[in-house]
Amino acid sequence: MSTTLELSDTTYQLLAELAAHQQRPVEEMLRICLLAYEERCYQQAHQQMLAEGLLLPLPTADQLAAADDDFEPEPILGKPLSEIILEDRR
Repeated sequence: MSTTLELSDTTYQLLAELAAHQQRPVEEMLRICLLAYEERCYQQAHQQMLAEGLLLPLPTADQLAAADDDFEPEPILGKPLSEIILEDRR
């Protein structure tokens, strides 16, 4: 599926100059620019949803490490699984 974009002569000229400077085809440069624009729109929408309280921020690595320190496994009755596996292999 292809899409046709209408660019002004000035915009196309700037894109062509950027592509030549980057030593890339114009089509590839346009694809890179569109991906960067899409990523920026996503980031702006994400920030807006965070500000409105629609999303919760992801925990930082420090917060995750602190949560791991508080973890205590639930006790399970019976033999340890490793012993059961070793017995079954015999």
